[in-house]
Parts: sequence; structure tokens; C-alpha cells
Amino acid sequence: MDKKERNRIACKKYRESAKGKAKMKEYNKKVYNENKELSSIRYKKWYEENKEYKIEYTKQWNKDNPQKLKKRQQTDTYKKQHCINGWKYQGIIHDDWENIYNIYMDTNNCDYCKKQFKNTLDRNLDHNHNITESNNIRGILCRVCNTRDVLADSPTIF
Repeated sequence: MDKKERNRIACKKYRESAKGKAKMKEYNKKVYNENKELSSIRYKKWYEENKEYKIEYTKQWNKDNPQKLKKRQQTDTYKKQHCINGWKYQGIIHDDWENIYNIYMDTNNCDYCKKQFKNTLDRNLDHNHNITESNNIRGILCRVCNTRDVLADSPTIF
């Protein structure tokens, strides 16, 4: 075994050790934070070029790992991101999603009728459909008030 091969094996052992893993994790985090914008651009470009592959890979991973998927879906981070992504998909626009999510989760009564929400499915983030460039959230309503469209001409609250 030559010097190059011994060095490769030693590096591999170090990377697999707890100390090596921790150091690599710290280094990767530092590099990522320094190049966050560039990484995002690269990933978006890669995703557009490999969209079908990524979708199929994700479906297969979800099918092969149901326990891991279920465990991941039970985390607060997943629930929060899932909720925010749903709002974005519906056309809700805001600058500070973290703050809106916290207000939404802490709200227990309808902003219009003041009744307490029956459950989490009764709580809805209402928005103005006519506003498409800036914040368009009008309030947090119960399902009844939201479907009645009681705030149709109201200004945005948040």
C-alpha cells in the first residue's frame, strides 16, 4: 500500500469518526451560510433541469420510508412549513411569515364574530384576492365568516 492510499484511508476514517463528522458539519454549515444565495440559485437551476427525476425520487423515498416520513411530518418545523407553503399556494402574500404563523397559532377567536374556534380546521387566514403585489392578509376568521366573505371590502389588517 502506497502513501496516497494510506492517506485516503486515514481521511475516510477521520470523516467517519464523531469528531470528524462534527467538524465537517460545522464547516459545511459555514460554507452554506456564506454562499446561501448562490446555493439557492444552483439548486433551483438543478431542480428545473431534473424536475421529473426529483419528483420520482421523492415519491419512491416516501414509499420506501413510511416510518421516517411519518416521523418527519410530526415535527413542528414540518407542520409550520407545510402551513406556510399552503398559504403561498393560495395566493396569500406577506413579508414576515414567521410572525404571521405565530399570530395565527396564538389566535383562539375569530377576528370578525369573536367566537372561539371549534378546532384547528375552523381557523382560516383570510386574504384580499384583489391585491397581488403586497401584503393581502385581512384577518384570522372562523370557517363560517370566511365563507360568508364578510370582509370583502375590508382593508388588510396585517
